[in-house]
Amino acid sequence: MKIKIAFATMLSLMVSSTFAAPRIYGEIDASLDYLPENNAHMADRDVWKVSSNSSFLGIKGEERLTKNLSAIYLAEWAFYADGDKTDWSQRNRFVGLKDERFGAIKIGKHNTPLKELSSPVDSFNNYIGNKADVTGIMTGENRVNNVVVYDSPEIELKGGSLETRVLLATGEGGQIKDDGRGGVNTAGGGLGDAWSASLSYAHPLFLVGVGYDKAIPSDFLGHGLLNAKDTETQVDEVFAAANTLRLIGRLTPVEGLALKTLYQTSKVADQQGNDAAAVNIDDSQGWLIGAEYKFPHQSKWAVKAQYSQNSTSFKNGEANFEARQLLIGSDYSFSKQVKAYAYTGYSTFEQASAKDKQPVVGSGLEFKF
Repeated sequence: MKIKIAFATMLSLMVSSTFAAPRIYGEIDASLDYLPENNAHMADRDVWKVSSNSSFLGIKGEERLTKNLSAIYLAEWAFYADGDKTDWSQRNRFVGLKDERFGAIKIGKHNTPLKELSSPVDSFNNYIGNKADVTGIMTGENRVNNVVVYDSPEIELKGGSLETRVLLATGEGGQIKDDGRGGVNTAGGGLGDAWSASLSYAHPLFLVGVGYDKAIPSDFLGHGLLNAKDTETQVDEVFAAANTLRLIGRLTPVEGLALKTLYQTSKVADQQGNDAAAVNIDDSQGWLIGAEYKFPHQSKWAVKAQYSQNSTSFKNGEANFEARQLLIGSDYSFSKQVKAYAYTGYSTFEQASAKDKQPVVGSGLEFKF
């Protein structure tokens, strides 16, 4: 009898425990894309692709420690709905402390604050295997290993809120590297030899933000949507540490309408591990304009359009490499969790007289859980 009472007491304590249960969440997003090959010196051909668009699984939790202080954790893994790559590459993961008055400190692997500025203004984020968004042609879209991150609380100011984020990275005595698991390693051994920071102000009518990366590894000379085995431009991506300044803005002048813009400039930072070709890059300048409209009386429907461009100049006298992408699309939200979408677009990549072009038509389904 005493054993039964003790067992019942233990169960009662477990059920009434203040420990918060972890939450499992994620997203499955896949699309069917028509990306014909327009080859320079061999036969063109029609190509259909199934793309996995940042599908992932995550677990997170928060444990209240005092009235204002909580312990927090999160871990995410990417998987590929199309089955083309190895599952479970790493996304954000961290453990930390959050105070409602002073903000949060997180330790682990994390998107840079500069990267997170693109989400509010990039209407085609993650489309076509991350090639349709700014990741395809611009620098700055990075997740960094071995970091400490500070997220400030939202500070109420003149009808809006001000927020800042700071990321300090350590290379742990190594050189820059793409880890092949969804992240990059910085160079050096000090905490803060490479860093990223952002400041944003959100108001019901507009959002503005500025971000800066110092010596954060990134890809220059991106080819975005280009699907050709034989190109005219013959320009390869260059992996190098980058100093990048990014500015964003979003305006909502009338109900349902959002006007979006982004501008950034990047220069190569001299770090161990840079690709040899990085010494020839002078700078990279990119910008984006877009619009999105949700119909007031048909709230499930939205239409959107976006133009982005990036120009890379060289120190050795080579002609600039120009990348341009235009995308138009529509969304239909069945619910907060399920969305269908369709789009069409056209990209060009030019250097001097060489020019590659890429049309695309696609449609997909996104399910959040």
